Formats: sequence, C-alpha cells, structure tokens
Amino acid sequence: MDRSRIIELLARKLAGEANSSELEELASLISRYPDSVYYEELLGQLWEESPAENDLDMDTIYQKHLRKYAADFDADLLLPGTYPDEEPSTKKSYNAFATIAICLVALSSLLYLTKRTVAKTDTQIVAGKGVRKNVKLPDGTMVWLNSDSKLSYSNKISQQKKRIVHLQGEAFFDVAHRDHQPFIVKTDRMCVKVLGTAFNVKDYALESSSEATLLRGSIELSVNERAQQKILLNPSEKFALVEGRSKKNGKAPRSADMTMTIAHVLPITIGDEQYIEETSWKDNTLVFKNETLEELKPRLERWFNVKIHIESSQAGSYRFTGAFKKEEIREAMTALQLIKPFTFKLKEHDLIIY
Repeated sequence: MDRSRIIELLARKLAGEANSSELEELASLISRYPDSVYYEELLGQLWEESPAENDLDMDTIYQKHLRKYAADFDADLLLPGTYPDEEPSTKKSYNAFATIAICLVALSSLLYLTKRTVAKTDTQIVAGKGVRKNVKLPDGTMVWLNSDSKLSYSNKISQQKKRIVHLQGEAFFDVAHRDHQPFIVKTDRMCVKVLGTAFNVKDYALESSSEATLLRGSIELSVNERAQQKILLNPSEKFALVEGRSKKNGKAPRSADMTMTIAHVLPITIGDEQYIEETSWKDNTLVFKNETLEELKPRLERWFNVKIHIESSQAGSYRFTGAFKKEEIREAMTALQLIKPFTFKLKEHDLIIY
C-alpha cells in the first residue's frame, strides 16, 4: 500500500486544498485499500484536536492519541506527566500548510512505532527470486512459498479465533483443519477464507491478474473492492481477477475495470507427463502452455532470478508450451530456441533477447 501518498492526500483534503483529480485519486486508493480508512480516521482526529485558529501543540495531541490507544503501544513511548485532559503548556501559531506538515509527521511517527511494535510478535517468511520455500506454520498448516514472495503471520496464530496470514506473491496452502478457527489469507486484492483445504493463491503487486486455485475442500473468497460479494469455489476450480488500467495518466485500476472469472482446472500433458500448471511450481517445475515470451517474462525472471530485456517484438510474440525442472537459464533459453528462432545474450543477471 502507498501509505505516504494516502496520508498526503488525506491531509490536503482536510485542509480543503485537494483538487478534483487528487480527490478522485484518494477515493480510488481508499477503495483499493480498505485498511486505509484507519489513516483517515486517525488524521481526522489529529486535525480536529488542533485548537481553533490553528493554535496547537502537536506533541500533546500525539501523546493524547498514544494514551487513548495505550494498549497497542510500548509504555515507554508515553511521556510521563502527559494525560488526555492536560492543557498544552505552550501554544504556537501555524498556518494551514504547517498544520498539514505537522499532522503528517505525527502520523508517520505513529505508523513507524506501530510497525516497530508489531514486528516484535510477527513472523515473516521471504522467498527471493530464484528461491522457493516450504514451511510449517505453528497451527500445523503447510505452506509452499514461490519465488519473490512474502508471508507474514502472528506467532500466536494457533491461539487466535481467526488464523490470519498476509501474502505478497504466490503460495500453496495445505491448511490444518480446525472447526472453529477459520484460516484467512489476505492479499492486496482479495481475501480467501477456509477451515481446512488445499489451495493456491497468486497475487503479485506488479501484475494485473490475481488467482486462487482450489484443489481440495472449499474456499470462500472476496475481492477487497467488493468485500460484500462472496465467491465460493469447488475443487478443481480457479478464480481469476484481471484489473484493467484507468485511462487517466495510468492511475490505479478502478472497480469498474475489473474482470472476474471462474474456470475448471485441467491437467496439461507435456511429453509423457501431466501437470497442473497453477500448482506445478511447488514441485519445482515451471509449466507454461501457449504463452508468449512477453507473457512468460515475469515468471521466468522470478524463476531464474534474472532481468529479461526483450528487444525483438517478433520474439516477444512467439508462443511456447513446455516445462522446466532443473534447467539453468541458459539451458532453458537454448531449449526454446529449438522451437522458435531467436538469439539471446546472458550477462550476469541480465538476459537480452533480440
């Protein structure tokens, strides 16, 4: 989430200085990231607590907020002798612009302190490019984490009423069944809820599409921008969300630009073997069917930890079907050359196709 941009736009809105384009951008960001409503509420509180005629002591206001939510912060963050009903000992006069700046500083400090506190109790698993990991969560759930992905969760996930994990990238989950403790996967675009099942979730920030594929059991999912709309998947079904781009200056996609589909997952036969393309990666096999080199580019970059530059539009439009297992990047490109004619040059972590 672009927290700094949301905070900046909220401050301008409160000061009455946001233009129509900025208000439109803010509405789109809040719609896309529902959690940002927290920032709107907090910044509004900071603004309202500033005395009339822009006379305020932001240190006191900030301490008031910490007192109000004391349970969420370390005790040593609170200054002794500062209470919610205290009057500021000194007052300074600021114009509207300075008030915005101070609110931003206070809110940014609070976000930093909150993050610092949360980090003490949360666990984060990271799989870099070219790396895939398999981990077992405290509740017994098995997770396979794909390249360039990140999974975070509370150390107390086993004791929580809702077992919540946050995912950036792609992961396969084999969830330990617990009747009264639903397992929830949250990404930037959607939320998946289960009790015990096996499924795959793919949601990379820089890609316009997101997917959830169910192999066993059942899942309930919702798109963040349409949280009230629940979608149920049956085994061997895949939900796909594709976001278009807004026509105005390449801004974030709007709800109206989204396309949602549900399709059956069918095995792909390559040579003498069958694969499930959506989940083959967890078995260390990269499977692709009738994809252009341009479409394959982000998957190849993550899989082999390289940066790919396609300088030939013709080569970029070539379509391939295949499976890579233990191949290195040079071997993989040589194999593709046997199907379609193109040349490539590999230099350290850069691959140039022309």
